[in-house]
Amino acid sequence: SKLLRRWWTQSSPSHLLKAEKQLLSSLVKSPFVKDINNSKNNDDDDNNSNGSSLNYVEYIAKTSLDNKHATKLPTVVMTHGFGSGLGFFFRNVDPLLQSGKIGRLILVDWIGMGGSHRLPCRDSPIRWTKGSFCNSMFTPSEAVDFFVDPLETFLKEKGIGGGSDDSNGEDPPFWLVGHSLGGYLAARYVLRHPHRSPSKLILASPVGFPPPPDDIISPSELPTTFRLLDTLWSANVTPQQLVRLMGANRGRNAVSRALRGRIPHLDSHDADLLADYLFHITVAPPSGEFAMNSLLEPIISKGKSGNGGGGVFAREPLEDMGIVNELSTSVKQVKILFGDHDWMRFNEPSARSVVQGLRRRGIRADVSVLSNAGHHLYLDNSDEFVSEILT
Repeated sequence: SKLLRRWWTQSSPSHLLKAEKQLLSSLVKSPFVKDINNSKNNDDDDNNSNGSSLNYVEYIAKTSLDNKHATKLPTVVMTHGFGSGLGFFFRNVDPLLQSGKIGRLILVDWIGMGGSHRLPCRDSPIRWTKGSFCNSMFTPSEAVDFFVDPLETFLKEKGIGGGSDDSNGEDPPFWLVGHSLGGYLAARYVLRHPHRSPSKLILASPVGFPPPPDDIISPSELPTTFRLLDTLWSANVTPQQLVRLMGANRGRNAVSRALRGRIPHLDSHDADLLADYLFHITVAPPSGEFAMNSLLEPIISKGKSGNGGGGVFAREPLEDMGIVNELSTSVKQVKILFGDHDWMRFNEPSARSVVQGLRRRGIRADVSVLSNAGHHLYLDNSDEFVSEILT
């Protein structure tokens, strides 16, 4: 039950939003326009009634406040990856706002993730699994809609992008940034809603570009550990569910160790704030996390296809979804970023192929590799990451 879970994890929606506000208030100097405590998610309802409600934080650049002509500067919308939240972009906020090149910055949580509305399992993107007590039986395409349709509603309500009811065709430019799974979803959003396409699309360490390799090792041939992981993945068992089972103390310790292992350069103060925030995200009611199986699949190959032995692949790869030919020409620039020691770089050859195709269509497109950066390149090398967004 809800009360038992909250007692066991010592967490609730209000704890999550408080941790988010503490993180951003402590580590970001710029004031946010939208107060996080005004989120529609409240302490009484894990799954609030507004299915399109996305948690977000909005900032206005000082140049826009001081100069009315600066309102034509771009609005930047940043979306996070799997199991993460908008607060992970804390290092990027001040440099972007102080650049003089953007007018507004919005950090947003995907539906079912972060501090956004968490739908019950029957409405969440769960892939069919034999024997599951809660099968919504989403196809990959339906799982994409689960995420991108609420984003479309949100952008329309905020007057971002073409087609807003009161825009008169005079909207300022809109840049969309997506990290990891958020990069894949950002690309799918642009393909799904070409009428509201951003002028610039930045995909940071994105998953989902290449189709699976031909030389796949079948699950029965995998080592025991990999067979177990494949079985859990296929059964919709997520890392978040394991942390919830651990309870408050062991769960917090597990999240903290994992965070410090993945991003070891964080100082103690920043790491503590981020770990507290990530813990509350992780133990919140399961919803969007089920996309791990409905959108993605882990594959181990014999290494003959040039993918380094396998990885996590999209069930509907971008390369197969017509991104080269179907991307709206209103998208003037596409940037795909990887870290130099980024485990997602097995996507790079496919991404470069896509870039070549976009260039042939006259779309400015590039792949860049950031130095001294892994998968969390926005934290590992914030300066270079921000520079890539702005150029």
